[in-house]
Amino acid sequence: MKGNKVKIIFISTIAMLFLITMANAQTSVSGPVSGVWIVTGSPYNVIGDIEIQNGQSLIIEPGVEVNFQGHYKFFVNGNLQAVGTEADTIFFTTDDQVTGWGGIRIDSYEISNLSFCRIEYGKTAGNYPDNHGGGLALLTSNAIISNCVFADNDATGNNDGMGGAVYAINTGNSTETLTHFIDCKFIRNHAYGEGGAIKFTSDMNTEITGCEFIGNNCGYGGGAISCYSVIDTKITNSLFADNYTMYSAGGAVNTLGFGNTLYFINCTLSGNSAVNGDGGAVNLVFADTYFVNSIIFDNPGMYSNDINLDLGGYAEIYYSNLTMPQGATGSNNMEEDPQFLDPFNLDFHLVETSPCIDTAIALFVLGGDTLVNLNPNQYYGSAPDMGAFEYERPVGIDDYLSVAETFVLFQNYPNPFNPLTTIKYNVPQYGFVKLTVYDMLGKEVKILVNEEKDPGSYEIKFDVQELSSGIYFYRLESGSFSQTKNLILIK
Repeated sequence: MKGNKVKIIFISTIAMLFLITMANAQTSVSGPVSGVWIVTGSPYNVIGDIEIQNGQSLIIEPGVEVNFQGHYKFFVNGNLQAVGTEADTIFFTTDDQVTGWGGIRIDSYEISNLSFCRIEYGKTAGNYPDNHGGGLALLTSNAIISNCVFADNDATGNNDGMGGAVYAINTGNSTETLTHFIDCKFIRNHAYGEGGAIKFTSDMNTEITGCEFIGNNCGYGGGAISCYSVIDTKITNSLFADNYTMYSAGGAVNTLGFGNTLYFINCTLSGNSAVNGDGGAVNLVFADTYFVNSIIFDNPGMYSNDINLDLGGYAEIYYSNLTMPQGATGSNNMEEDPQFLDPFNLDFHLVETSPCIDTAIALFVLGGDTLVNLNPNQYYGSAPDMGAFEYERPVGIDDYLSVAETFVLFQNYPNPFNPLTTIKYNVPQYGFVKLTVYDMLGKEVKILVNEEKDPGSYEIKFDVQELSSGIYFYRLESGSFSQTKNLILIK
């Protein structure tokens, strides 16, 4: 028996040492890269420029961290598949936030995919095109980018950089081949020149869906997005808040060049500013632009607020809440306080008394093009709401079972956040419910709910004044059910 105990202790020690070794695993990389990067080899420490060569591919698994040890670039001439999950984000980052790293530079005929990635602290340097696109450059290349966070990237370059987070040129050539940003967040990115978050040049059919642009800024036009000669750029269900341009026009969006066509569908633009220019929200130069079901409110500019029709600028506006810009046409618009829930804390959901509720349109066709086509199950009430966020009506006791048919843990909002966020969840049956927040090491941070609940839909506020920036997880448990999601705190 004594010998067996020794063996057990020895085996347990070996297992523990193995786990410690795996937890501290790291891989140094430089030069050509391909194959699969796995979480047990993470972090992948980049010690020189890396490149996916033409004809090669690299798959990065969920939970991997790619940490640049200096100002090195990630060239993609083949195919990149960096697909994380909601619980296991892929990080492209650096420990030296002052120097930063050179960004992901895609120059390939293959379509790359980035999903549930966080791209942060990329900084441009050098000559064109390396002076543009702090976090990502799409150089006559296309990508599908979903559920990604672009934060604190910078395109200052040699005092001429554009596209703080993303620079895209000559992307898209048809409706089948395009670049699409889906449910992404662009936070605190900066450009010396144009496009605090994104600079588009000569792009076709780019789509931006369900994205949030918050706190981005630039020197010379388009605090969030700058467009130069783009065709059929479509922005849907997206929020632009607290973006600004310092010396030029378009606090959130600015167009330049010729032949621009843009569409804003169910968007909210508020709190953006052109500090020394026109169009606190949008400035249009040689652009045909169409707004439907949108809210443009409280966007100051030095010379004109909200939307400005500059040289060659044209706008048609329908079923929207805004101050109608001089020279624009349209119908079924209003000019009212939209009554946001908490704009000070960047929550632009609508309150119950908002005039924007049930006042948008579900089907809208203009010139043979269907701009809006919503099914009744895509909105509440008799009609859709204006803006990026559909108002969810409070549920009465008699309605609980019909609404909360299954357990559901919703994504917190806002996310990323500071210092307050809201977590919603559904409970389909009476029982004991526990909602807990953990840090990345699995340590319990706070128990938000720990009690019996009737069937219904619930929400709770989570205040994190005492926590530091980072990724946290929240887990809902009841009986055999459990679900986990991540939340991102940025201070």
